[in-house]
Amino acid sequence: MENRHNKRRRSSGSEKAKEIEAINGLVSGKNVLITGGASGLGNAFMNHFLKHGANRITILDVDAETGKRVELSVEKSCGEKKVHFIHADVSNPEQMTAAFEEAVRLMNDIDIVINNAGILDERRWEKEIAVNIGGMVCTALLAVKYLSRDQLGHGGTLVNVSQHIDIRTTAQLPVYTATKHAIIGLSQSLASTYQYETSGIRVITLCPGLTETALTVDSPNKLLSRVMKADFVKNLEQLSIQTPYVVAQGLMSILRIGQSGSIWVVENGRTPYEVCVPNPRTLRRTYKNNFTLVETKVTTRGRPIREVCDNTRTGLMSCA
Repeated sequence: MENRHNKRRRSSGSEKAKEIEAINGLVSGKNVLITGGASGLGNAFMNHFLKHGANRITILDVDAETGKRVELSVEKSCGEKKVHFIHADVSNPEQMTAAFEEAVRLMNDIDIVINNAGILDERRWEKEIAVNIGGMVCTALLAVKYLSRDQLGHGGTLVNVSQHIDIRTTAQLPVYTATKHAIIGLSQSLASTYQYETSGIRVITLCPGLTETALTVDSPNKLLSRVMKADFVKNLEQLSIQTPYVVAQGLMSILRIGQSGSIWVVENGRTPYEVCVPNPRTLRRTYKNNFTLVETKVTTRGRPIREVCDNTRTGLMSCA
């Protein structure tokens, strides 16, 4: 029995070593740009890219003080200028254009872009949309410009950071949730076969579950009402939370195997798994004469799901 356990441990250790070697081969020597890189998930991404041998990393962030501190800290620990900080607001197209130009000057070129910067502030939902959609779109389009083989680059990888949408944690975050859905749509469009063949850019969507960052910690105080705050806090107490380190570690594994257009979830501190956007045709419901109750079966991977559509109480089409 003991020998069997030892063999399993050796096998597991061997597999882990091979994975690390494969990630090192993918990341080593690459130049990386990370938005929102001064803290939280962005900072964890930066540390993992350094760990796996990235050549140069440029972090963009609106927090100038923290960004400069990170830059100096890495320089002291590494003994050289491995990380460059650029102060920029992702919702400002002029600043972002200048930031990408500066990043190319500092690193010569860009191989990987982590489109990560975002905020959660339902009370200032206009700003939330400007950063989480406008900023993400701006970053993605600049990434296409500087990575694309038919423009200024030689191909590469773009990772758009969305969120694992769970109604238990997002029912009180309507605007924030809408912005994260938008990022999935953006990624799917940029990852079309035509775009990939033309640009050579692999587009991956990363959807972390509940993660311990400043955004999560401060979120209860930035909701639309006190009632929402109470419900949100109550829901959070029932859920497990993961560290940014685990999400960044998951991203390294995803970069090794993820195909363009793929969507990956990292939740509860576990191994990343891929999800698919459902085909609307498989979810189509059927009505007789547009009004009469009809029972339909929708076939998905695994088992058929029965859905009953009932309009008798409202006079309109509603589904349970």
